[in-house]
Amino acid sequence: MDLKSLSRAVLSAALATTLSASPALAEDRVAAPTATPTTKPAATKPAEATKPAPPPQQTQVAPNQAQGQRPEIEVVFVLDTTGSMGGLLEGAKRKIYSIASRIAQGRPTPHLKVGLVAYRDVGDDYVTKRFDLSDDLDTVFANLRKFQAGGGGDTPEHVGRGLGEAVSKLSWSQNREVMKVIFLVGDAPPAERQDDWNYKHWAKRARDKHIVVNTVRCGGDPETETAWRYAAKLTDGTFDTIDQSGGMVAVATPYDAELAKVNAELASKTLYTGRAEVQAANRARADAMASLAPEAAAERISFMKKTRAAKKPAGAAAPAMESSAPAAVGGAVDLVDAPAALASVKDEELPTELKGLDKEAQAAKVKQLAEEKKALEVKAAKLAADRDAWLSKNVSEKEDAFDANVMKGVKAQAARYGLTY
Repeated sequence: MDLKSLSRAVLSAALATTLSASPALAEDRVAAPTATPTTKPAATKPAEATKPAPPPQQTQVAPNQAQGQRPEIEVVFVLDTTGSMGGLLEGAKRKIYSIASRIAQGRPTPHLKVGLVAYRDVGDDYVTKRFDLSDDLDTVFANLRKFQAGGGGDTPEHVGRGLGEAVSKLSWSQNREVMKVIFLVGDAPPAERQDDWNYKHWAKRARDKHIVVNTVRCGGDPETETAWRYAAKLTDGTFDTIDQSGGMVAVATPYDAELAKVNAELASKTLYTGRAEVQAANRARADAMASLAPEAAAERISFMKKTRAAKKPAGAAAPAMESSAPAAVGGAVDLVDAPAALASVKDEELPTELKGLDKEAQAAKVKQLAEEKKALEVKAAKLAADRDAWLSKNVSEKEDAFDANVMKGVKAQAARYGLTY
């Protein structure tokens, strides 16, 4: 062997020894052929051709549905609540159950959570108010009722903080299979306040967290349009313009008056447990539901009917509708919904209607109310179905209204999560 060949052999042996002793160095090497040393390596293709194929587009059936679970939708409304937004806010209060009911028409019926963020600007009574995501639509409605239009009078508004708190301070699911959407609604552009709530920053953070921002401009301000389009495009959302008032029209049907009456009667079929202040809070919630305007009462019952059927266990008969009274808060129990809990309730936490009665009479009262409630729920479910059928035949959607734009945004993104409308 000549000197040149000997040198090459020694260098090759040294290099092989070094790489085998150092995994880190071995990993940095260009991948070697997998064939044995006695087999001639096959010719490799250019690097571009050997890259792994891109993942397939998301299918129309999400993995959670394949496991028999309901698809999930989380929706947060970020609302300008300055004085000029009074018409839209009042319309949203009338239509919140209608919006929820229409989202619940997806197939499969989704599990819906709704959150709220109100914003104004520095110098107003408040800059933001927020309420976390909840699947209790009665709670969402009660919180929405607290929003009143006021302040403002100048532009811009603190849009960045409203959007930023929606993105960073609400309990969004971390599951990528959950559809997450913000509806940003307002008529004024974002203010620059030299703080941590920069509008563009939080639009980017929404994108990073896989939250779509659908923007709805009220009125015709061009600066607002520019900002709204930025957030929508960045997050694959939609941009729309609607009338300053929101354009929501009350829809009356031949079934609304009777449904409102049934809704009020259902709200009275409750027996809340707990301390006096807890019972009072739950009674107030039930009274608020009982006093809903006919359209809102009808849409509430329609929403309850759709979502209750989706909750039933496999093979079980579908219940008439969702529990019609507001869900108990503050650790209370509605004994009409859970009569078995009566035995464990302390005397001092019994509903007023049961105090002074013996155990047998208490049980009889609970049973009576439960039977009356069941009959009313069957009636309400039938009326709700008849109303839905009447609406589908007689009412065409006003495409430039706020509620129509919400559904437009939901439908645009729902197919990615296995939902159809």
